[in-house]
Amino acid sequence: MTAHALQTVRARARLRWEPWRRSPRVWFGLLAAALVVITLVSLAQGAGTASVREAVAALVQAEHPAHDVLWAIRVPRIAVAGLVGAALAVAGALLQTVLRNPLADPGLLGVTAGAGLGALCAILFLPHEPWWVPTLAFAGGVLGLACSLLAAHANAGPLNPLRLILAGVGLQAIGMAGVALLVFFFADRAPAFVAFTVGSLNGSGWPELVRVAVPTALGGLAALAAVRALDVLLLDDGSAGSVGLPVVRVRRALAGAAALLTAGAVSVVGLVGFVGLVVPNALRLVIGPAHGPLLGLAVLGGAGLVIGADAIARTAIAPLEIPVGALLALVGGPFLLYLLWRSPA
Repeated sequence: MTAHALQTVRARARLRWEPWRRSPRVWFGLLAAALVVITLVSLAQGAGTASVREAVAALVQAEHPAHDVLWAIRVPRIAVAGLVGAALAVAGALLQTVLRNPLADPGLLGVTAGAGLGALCAILFLPHEPWWVPTLAFAGGVLGLACSLLAAHANAGPLNPLRLILAGVGLQAIGMAGVALLVFFFADRAPAFVAFTVGSLNGSGWPELVRVAVPTALGGLAALAAVRALDVLLLDDGSAGSVGLPVVRVRRALAGAAALLTAGAVSVVGLVGFVGLVVPNALRLVIGPAHGPLLGLAVLGGAGLVIGADAIARTAIAPLEIPVGALLALVGGPFLLYLLWRSPA
């Protein structure tokens, strides 16, 4: 087969698969079905149930011996995992568009470490005021992002993606050093702190669900309200401004929404990363950059990823529990290397 004929065959194959690859409705159905399956399997994992059918029966039958266990422990934990995954995935999608960088992620821009340091300070110094945890986490996340942006802009004119990533890595290191010092100096509380630093859903209940639901709802509504603005931001700043979009103000507002989403997640489960990097970029590969379908699918993909990772984390070597943050890093690290390999220099 000649080179020209081979190119023709490949072009026809791309055309044949393009409608499938680009159909948000198909992917919405697939991800929704996958999320249901993952949730049911996760519900059945653990003591007291042996199958998905039995778990569903225990869930709906009040007289079932495992009914109270499911509703008191497993259901809120799965719900928290889903909200955390959705929040981090949407936050990543926002940051990647706002900063014009496919490698932008709350964990790579200092947001996660800043939010974690703020949440840890609230846990340590304000133990009887639980609502200070998401408040200081949000403040720390915004501060981390602001410092990354300032460092990336310093003496360099326009925003440089490489400088931004390097600045974020530096701020992430500083934040993690602060977390490590708190763990070191307050070793009497080390078990809870260690779980926070590696990311864990252990002990997540209904109060934690409420704590993560509020900032996730607020940040998610802000993202949905800005779908058109996000699509316009895909243009260069000059073109975006020419259609009447206040670019600087919109970027700041959406970066704040991303920090709020991250803060809500981090304040409950600790330092969980890479969800915001993996999910939005994977979805862009199959549906394109339009933010209407992207944000909805990011909710489903992020929720399914974290729920599945948590199910593996608590059952793989039971009765021991693997930190869910470590499992997600095992997925996110190779994906980051793939993006670097795939992206032009």
